[in-house]
Amino acid sequence: MTVNTFNGSPSQQALAAEIFRLMTAQGVLFAADAPIRQTLTNLTDFLASRQQRTPDDVAKEIDAALQANEQVFTREEAEGQVTFVTSRLGAYVPRIEDTSHTFKQRLYEPENPLPIDDISVVVSTSRPALTTVEPVFISDYWQRQAGLMPVLPDGETEDGVEAPMIAADAEETAPVIEVAPVEEAALVEEVAPAVPATSSTVLTLADGLAIDLRRSVDELMAEHGAVLASRLSSAIDNDPLRRIVSFGRQYYLESALASMGKNDMRRIRDEIVEQGEPLLDTTLIANLYYHNPRQSDYEGFRFSLNYRLSREKDFEFVGVQGANLWSTKGLPTIGTKRVKASEMAQLAAYLEEGFDDSLEIQTAESIHETGSANRLLTFFEWEYGILPLDANLKALLPPPLLPDQRSAVLRVESPQHYTTYLVEVRYPTGNRGGWLQGLEEFFHEHLVPGALITLARTPEANVFTISYEEAPPTEDRLLTLDEKKNKLAFANITYYCAVDADQVVNQQRFGRLRNLKSFPMAERRKSEMMLEHVVETLGEPAGTREQPRVRFNVNDVVVGCNVLRPMSRSYILSLITNNDDFEADPANEGVYIFHAEVKDTRSSGDDDEEEDVVETRPMRRGGRYADDDDE
Repeated sequence: MTVNTFNGSPSQQALAAEIFRLMTAQGVLFAADAPIRQTLTNLTDFLASRQQRTPDDVAKEIDAALQANEQVFTREEAEGQVTFVTSRLGAYVPRIEDTSHTFKQRLYEPENPLPIDDISVVVSTSRPALTTVEPVFISDYWQRQAGLMPVLPDGETEDGVEAPMIAADAEETAPVIEVAPVEEAALVEEVAPAVPATSSTVLTLADGLAIDLRRSVDELMAEHGAVLASRLSSAIDNDPLRRIVSFGRQYYLESALASMGKNDMRRIRDEIVEQGEPLLDTTLIANLYYHNPRQSDYEGFRFSLNYRLSREKDFEFVGVQGANLWSTKGLPTIGTKRVKASEMAQLAAYLEEGFDDSLEIQTAESIHETGSANRLLTFFEWEYGILPLDANLKALLPPPLLPDQRSAVLRVESPQHYTTYLVEVRYPTGNRGGWLQGLEEFFHEHLVPGALITLARTPEANVFTISYEEAPPTEDRLLTLDEKKNKLAFANITYYCAVDADQVVNQQRFGRLRNLKSFPMAERRKSEMMLEHVVETLGEPAGTREQPRVRFNVNDVVVGCNVLRPMSRSYILSLITNNDDFEADPANEGVYIFHAEVKDTRSSGDDDEEEDVVETRPMRRGGRYADDDDE
């Protein structure tokens, strides 16, 4: 092409010819009819710097010269950006694909179809030796021939519509829920259901629920988000071809997953075992695969890693939403070994039975708003470092991410002492309760039973903080458990934390608790037996030899029962009211009478002091004996 083929003034022709040479040089490796695009801004910057002129004047000249040659340059404008398109042939003409006669039509819509009485004529009834019936594709044409679909009016076609998938021997066709197409390179957090191609703007679901699609997306999701998400998840899960797979709340094309073999699984397991604790998916990718979050395929590879690990029996997901942690066999146990998981699940079962009163002091709304929860430590919680997963903690801690997830591992930091602890959250299953364990060392080092602690969220989904109110040193004779003798006793302890005076298990008020039997954990699940034993130990004899009775205050019994096992006040009151051996004292509120034969095992706080004390030296912060200089 020469300058004489361009239109306009001589200067415009020369400018157009120069730009044409620049653009064809840019697309020298393109196909002859392929589009070559260049923005007006780029052309202006190049020529203005070359000619040492102002960009505004050059831009006007370029725009005028190229518009005068519309037969060579096509002008496009989008979002304020002007782009010129040409090709090596001199003008770009978009390709028009002829779909008037396709292989699909020749295959599925013959000119002279055979008459059929049954759909089995189209699909062979013979099947390969498979454990499940494989679905087959049957075109709409043959389904209309068999009467399974309504016949379209004359002249109306369904070009571009996929044939629904049915089983060869199916008697009824299951409803198909269409899913919006997913890009291969993009990780899908939420997939919107496709709008059916009908003239109506109201979508009616199978259960009769009508959804007006003219409303905004925010309004639809606020009112019907849960229903739409459930229907979408069900449609994806019921897809026999498993074209879309899920991990938690994320969906991804199965064909786009990164390939991982047994060698990858071995490397990941060795890395977790070597570190000695569960690891984040981002940590595994950085240590083993050296992927950078700025890479375009990072999120896709991350999803592939989590999905592959979720299908391996050697790995267990212990993360939460926003923090995908993975554990494997061979890691150290988190928390105490003195209480088995099966035993603790039974001890906390009362929470799932409706006897959870942990939100009476602090509401769930307050916990969600402030991001922190307060609670008083009982003796059992302090001794074993275990917190029952009541409504107070459920409002603070993240829920499980996967349907079959049984536990999660969190990191709890103490800003007052610059220490960090791994904590395991066991979620409730069925009628068995949940709990949190792993804080035994922190409790024994810095706190005593009756202390007020605060658990709070942090910007990281799996990291929390624990704190308490510090107070001047206080020395008291507090209840302790002698592990060697398996016996409860009182010892001099110096602590530096604020406590609730009514919940501190000291000898002055609860001296008789040293007579409690330290039952095995398997026995402690018998709540009625534990209640009667505590009542007999703490109560005052109030009857005669012929009719022995024990009078007790329910507040003291609540403290005493929580020495042996977790029990809420409402649960204890339920056991009392449903037992005929208990009756309320009409003269005193909160006082009850127990009809049972008891032995007088009373012991004052001052009598037999040498037998009560395990160690007469003062102890500091609940677990360490003070030095002689400190005394």
